[in-house]
Amino acid sequence: MGRPDCRNRAASPTRFFRDVAQRAQVPPAPWTWTGFYIGGNGGYSWGNWDSTSLAAIFPGPGGTLVNTASPNVQGAIAGGQIGYNWQFSPQWLAGVEADGQWSGERASDNASSSISVAGPFTGACDIVGGCTTTATVNDANSWKLPWFATLRGRVGLIEESTWLFYATGGLAVGGAQFAQSSTGTVTVTKTLSGTVVSTNTVPISALSGTTTLVGFAVGAGIEKMLTQNWSIKVEYLFMDFGSYTFLAGTGFDTNVKVIDNVIRGGVNYKF
Repeated sequence: MGRPDCRNRAASPTRFFRDVAQRAQVPPAPWTWTGFYIGGNGGYSWGNWDSTSLAAIFPGPGGTLVNTASPNVQGAIAGGQIGYNWQFSPQWLAGVEADGQWSGERASDNASSSISVAGPFTGACDIVGGCTTTATVNDANSWKLPWFATLRGRVGLIEESTWLFYATGGLAVGGAQFAQSSTGTVTVTKTLSGTVVSTNTVPISALSGTTTLVGFAVGAGIEKMLTQNWSIKVEYLFMDFGSYTFLAGTGFDTNVKVIDNVIRGGVNYKF
């Protein structure tokens, strides 16, 4: 009898190691948005702050002074956020987020109004032609939003496990400032030559007001999960802080409607 063939009874070394590797493979963890996160952001914000004053302090047509203005308050922003997401189904998420922002938003304008009369006719002006006296009022106004913060809920739609499209809304708090200063200048010039005889400037007002306003924020955004821990996002917010009267009781009382548009990008780390 011949010797039995044992070649099929012993596995080859290549097959042995392949089987071990396959058994050792661990399936990747499913993507999840659930958890606490912290991050940073930066962007730009702007808004037309409609303003109405008791005094005519804003530049108007033809070099006149008027009582209303609509400055475009704008500037860069930077800050951070912290929040929690709860993914309650493969496609839906709910969460809450708080953020605080430094803001370089500001606007300013300068206005002046003048009136001229003939005279005087004495002293250096006691010559042919005399002098002309011009009285000028100069106004400088500024608006600022140096900081703001929000506390918002958000609801999102998850696509392909790593994309999030969300809507958000909640509370907004911000610091707003308005400042106004006025000076009066009286200039005497020789009527024929235009030579300045004298100039005298006196302050009329130097006022500023600061307040903390409470309003609401609504918006939407897109977030992309890069790994189980890191994500990036872009977001738009509209904030409305209502109206506030600055410099009340000064005669320069100015009511300002404070609204803001925010566009920003950010990065989050999920624990």
